[in-house]
Formats: sequence, C-alpha cells, structure tokens
Amino acid sequence: MSVALGITLFRPTVQSLLQSVEQAEEAGIPMVWVPSEPVGPDSLTALAIVAARTRKIQLGSGIAVTYSRHPVTLANQALAIAEVAPERFRLGIGVSHPFVVERMYGLPFQKPMEYLREYVGILRGLLWNGEVKQQGKHFSVDVQLPATSVPPRTPLILAAVQKNMFRLAGEIADGAMVSWGLLSYMKTVALPALQEGAALAGRPVPGVIASAPVIYSTDFTQVRQVAYQALGRYVYMPVYQKLFADAGFPLLPDLRPSDELIKEMFIYGDDATILHRLGAIYEAGIDEVQVAAYPAQDPLREELAIMNLLGEFARKNSARQSS
Repeated sequence: MSVALGITLFRPTVQSLLQSVEQAEEAGIPMVWVPSEPVGPDSLTALAIVAARTRKIQLGSGIAVTYSRHPVTLANQALAIAEVAPERFRLGIGVSHPFVVERMYGLPFQKPMEYLREYVGILRGLLWNGEVKQQGKHFSVDVQLPATSVPPRTPLILAAVQKNMFRLAGEIADGAMVSWGLLSYMKTVALPALQEGAALAGRPVPGVIASAPVIYSTDFTQVRQVAYQALGRYVYMPVYQKLFADAGFPLLPDLRPSDELIKEMFIYGDDATILHRLGAIYEAGIDEVQVAAYPAQDPLREELAIMNLLGEFARKNSARQSS
C-alpha cells in the first residue's frame, strides 16, 4: 500500500513536464498533479501524453477549470487519459476565480455552487454510469457512451477554499483539495464541512488533500522572500484573506503574510525537519498531501532534492503501513 502523497509540477512546456514526471516516478513519488494555467499548453492534453510515457505513477489534474470546458468535453478528455492509464487518473476540477472567468475569458461567473453541482452530475453520469440525461439551469445533456465502452469510474476531486465548497464536495465528490490550506483551517473548517456534506447525502466522507508548500532552505530570511513571491496575487483575493484569518493567521495591514503565517504554512529546513513536518500533517488527520516545491536559489537541484525526500517518505511510510 502506497502512502497518499503527491507533488504538483508547474512547467511551461509539455516536454519539461514529461521530464519532471519521469523524475518523480523514478524517485518513487506515488502521485503527480498537473495544474492548469488560464492560457498555455492544455493540462489534460499534457496528462494524456504523460500517461503514455509512464508506468505506475498516479496522475491528476489539479485543477481543470470548468468554465472553459463543457462537461461532456471534459469527460471525453478524461476517458482518453483513463484508457491510457487505467486506474491511475484522478480528475480534479474547480471553478477558478472571477477575475479569470470574467476578465480573461469573458464568461459569466454566476451561482458557482449550483453550476458545479450540475457539472459534476454530468461527469459522474458519463464517467461512472456511462450515460447521463440531465435537464438543469446551466446544462441540458442527453448522452451515453458507445456500447463497447466501459465507464472508468474516474475519481472526481473538487477544488475548495470556502466552507460551502467543502460541504458540496462532501455531498457529491470523491475528494476535496485546497491550496494554501493551513492545518488549523483544515481541522476547524474543511474537515467538518466535508463531514457535514457527506452526512446530508448519506454517503462516506471523501478524503481531503492538503497542500504543502516546501522550500528547500534553512535560512528563514530566504524562506520569507520566497513565500512572499509564492503567495503573490493570492493575498489580494478576499477568499484567501478570509482563509488566513479563519485559520488564525490574518494578513498584516499592508497585506503581507506575517512570519507566523509563513512558519505555519511553509515547510522548510533540513531534510529531517521537512520529513518531520510532512509526517505531522498525516498525524493531524489529513488523508493526503499535495506538495509544491518553491525554489530558493537553484530550482532544478532543489526540486530534485525534494522529490528524493518525498520518495524516501513514501517508501518508509508504505513499509510501515504494510507491517
């Protein structure tokens, strides 16, 4: 049994992504997540290429933005990846943010909860049951897979930040993932909301995937500067301002993260410290961890070092689970 651990890979080209995924698989990391950018090489297409070039590493979209794809189109893309990598693909989806959907795509960002409920219903129908007939406020769909196709039952993961989205994930999804989710927020907001949603739907509580930003440095002054850059535009978004405040680490008046927030959120230090901090996340009741490496000085060397640490962590904990 492998430990539920993955790494998010931000890459400007498909070729560089493929190389990094192969390195992650060689290092023994169980899972790779590939994010989507508003404009750039399509992450689902890239994942299909990666799926054909890898053997056992689990793959996930983290996340595919729903507003830029009809749900049947996204289901078709997922079917292709699942065929090439059977039982290795998880479909992470999310509504993104108003400034992306409205300003960049020119699309309305209205009633995202209602919209996403319909969207997931269509994905669930096609990817799990092979057919869907749904008449809703946002989509009217009547489709079924060819008779020779077997639904891959691809797990559906919702990106969540606020309590209501975690509750929705508890009702309809196979998991929830959150960026910049401090451990205190996961325990006091995310997990209870997931449990509440699952109880409403009368189903098992899905797992939660926590983000773990890692900086391969022992110098806190350096860590602070990297953290400022990593958080970037997020400190200006009200939804994340509320997340930090609800976690007990409000931003400073000038919207900079406090040192306390950085120390709580970012994992840094020597190898032993990084491994210890990762273990503490699981001990707190989190099901799965999604690591993102943020470079301090030498991106390629530091990310490879982090990959090797994650592989070591996965091997040790898999052996512990099996014993």
